[in-house]
Amino acid sequence: MKRSAFLAIALLTGLPLLAAESDTPKALAWDFGGDLRLRYDATNNLPTEKHSEKGHTDYARVRTRLWGKATAGNLELFLRVADEFRYYNSRETDKGKQRFPDVLFIDNLYLKYTGLFDFVDVKVGRQDMAFGAKRIISDGNGGDGSRSTSFDAARLTFNFSNKRTLDAFAIYQAREDWLPTAGKTHDAKSKHTKSYDYDTTGYNQNEYGAGLYYTDKSNDSFPWEAYYVWKVEEGHHSTALAKGETSFTTHTLGVRLLPKFTDTLSGEAEFAVQAGDDSLAAAMAYGGLTYAPKVALKPTFTLGVQYMSGDEEGWRGDNAWRPVFNRETGVGEAVAPMFNKYAYTNFLYPHLKIGLKPADGQGITFQTGPMFAPVREDDGHGGTYGTFRGYYAAVKYTLDLPKVTGVEWLKGAGLAFTGEYLSKGDYFADNADHDALFGRVELSYKF
Repeated sequence: MKRSAFLAIALLTGLPLLAAESDTPKALAWDFGGDLRLRYDATNNLPTEKHSEKGHTDYARVRTRLWGKATAGNLELFLRVADEFRYYNSRETDKGKQRFPDVLFIDNLYLKYTGLFDFVDVKVGRQDMAFGAKRIISDGNGGDGSRSTSFDAARLTFNFSNKRTLDAFAIYQAREDWLPTAGKTHDAKSKHTKSYDYDTTGYNQNEYGAGLYYTDKSNDSFPWEAYYVWKVEEGHHSTALAKGETSFTTHTLGVRLLPKFTDTLSGEAEFAVQAGDDSLAAAMAYGGLTYAPKVALKPTFTLGVQYMSGDEEGWRGDNAWRPVFNRETGVGEAVAPMFNKYAYTNFLYPHLKIGLKPADGQGITFQTGPMFAPVREDDGHGGTYGTFRGYYAAVKYTLDLPKVTGVEWLKGAGLAFTGEYLSKGDYFADNADHDALFGRVELSYKF
């Protein structure tokens, strides 16, 4: 599927919306807003997908987004532009990376119609999209961190009732941004200024696919979800394809169950299987129990296990779980870099997560547990790596500033502190098994 074909389908999907709205002209309404996010990150000895580690870094990230929308009856046109630049205090080799003003780009641009035939919502264009626990679909841009998470997609939501919905979607993620951009950054390895080309998929390839996601909340004691996603990865020089491959197809089928046993005890179970080219046969699973007693501090205690199948040949193997359209950080910033472009695979993580609310507008989460590689991976020299990835712990403290301070003009402002620790195991080379640390201070504001 070429990008032009995808766009043609998207436009044809939108034509009935325009026709339906033109019969009854509605008053045009406008709205505007934006958000600002300031982060300072510090890292030390973070792991890499090559069983090695990186040195120390600390840098500031500044992301600004402005949006506007026009509505006429059930029809909405939405535009959001964004920019994120960085300032590196260290490493020295990164100091020219993503410097101000970097690249101003179109983060969202979509047409939405609500209530077509009284039960279908249609959304066509660049949009944020996520389903369930975001393990399958949640981040369309795998090559730029949290700078953008959007998809170029067409999405139909069938509202069978207020508790039963079916989403049908088609996605095309081009390797390079095909919409207009402005600005440039500097290449730290060059004496000359030049444009910085973001690889939006993260793998030097184009990706496209389609799927269905069904959500049923009609039984309050047992909500559930089911999904199917077809995906194709395509690229002559891709870093996600095996040598000699120019495309790879996957089919992912899964279910997510959310039983509520009592007022204080609930569960979650998700299981997906994956088949595709080269005899691919992989699986992903999550199981957890959450206890939330109705006492002071509003604590929640979750015991969970997360699993992705693996292969001795690493993430290209026949039994290695492949991410669908999910490139989020996942478990944590100190964990994700050990996987190629955050593509979790060959992963087993039993863990405990505790949440507390010490006061109105404040929250604390703590998570910890050991991490394993269920399958020993070939080290390329006739041996194998170990199966213990390491022991991980993380804590995050958040503040909703207007609720904490009582200052009304701070509405929309938040502050967060994150700390992570990874004690590396024998999965890493002997000279790359130093403890990894990650710290972040974040200030955000919406207006």
